[in-house]
Amino acid sequence: MIDKSYLSVEEVAKQFGVNATTVYRLAQQGKIPGFKVGGQWRFSLEMLESWVADRVTLERLKAEDQQK
Repeated sequence: MIDKSYLSVEEVAKQFGVNATTVYRLAQQGKIPGFKVGGQWRFSLEMLESWVADRVTLERLKAEDQQK
């Protein structure tokens, strides 16, 4: 069995529960980590997980800062 470490726009959308158009737009804007292969966007699962962890940390720090 092949370990699939790269996801398509549709797979990312399903993973995050958003529309594929949203994923495509965010990728074009450079707001989520991805790259194009043959004109199609691909996303590293490892990079996406790291990106989410960074966002969660930033949101937590913002919330803590606002409480001070």
